[in-house]
Amino acid sequence: GKMFVLLICILILQDVHTACVVVNVCPENTTVQAEIVDVHNAFRRAVEPSAADMLMMVGYELGENLFFSSSPSSWTSVISAWHFEKSHYRYPNGSTNGQPIGHYTQVTTVYTGLMLSMLLFFLFLFKLKLGNFKRWPPYKVGTSCASCPNNCVDNLCTNPCPYINRFINCPKLKVTNGCNNPLVYAWCPASCKCTTEIVPIY
Repeated sequence: GKMFVLLICILILQDVHTACVVVNVCPENTTVQAEIVDVHNAFRRAVEPSAADMLMMVGYELGENLFFSSSPSSWTSVISAWHFEKSHYRYPNGSTNGQPIGHYTQVTTVYTGLMLSMLLFFLFLFKLKLGNFKRWPPYKVGTSCASCPNNCVDNLCTNPCPYINRFINCPKLKVTNGCNNPLVYAWCPASCKCTTEIVPIY
């Protein structure tokens, strides 16, 4: 089911460049790109409780959030709609009432890169490295930038680890087996190689 939907989205994205005719929401427009990044970062720096390790959003990578409207909507409205799920979320436990919270936790996960697309009035926000796992908090609670005191801009960290762990339990593997273990070193390069950078949840 999900793979089929992803395949359809990818096929649709191949025609996006010719389909994007609404300039003020067209993700190829650099002003629109800046709006999307700025709105995300505004919500990210304002999370409650505050985040010690929230990275500044930059770039355009891969993952997803979807939004449907019967008419064109500004990206600020779309991202605000995703962020509205905050009213159903309690850190670190998740949904307080069974309502969806996945869009909110994707907006506020430690690291989120972006790749944007629009087709008709479906707005696709694809994200990579989103780390949106059940029973796994989207960030570490603490004073803003406590985890990156020398790499902080406007209450957001600017020192992401360039490596990706293959498993979510890499921090535990590092503690129990150490990075001298060749499997841990191979599977957990972020945990083993990044001692001062923010290691995103993958």
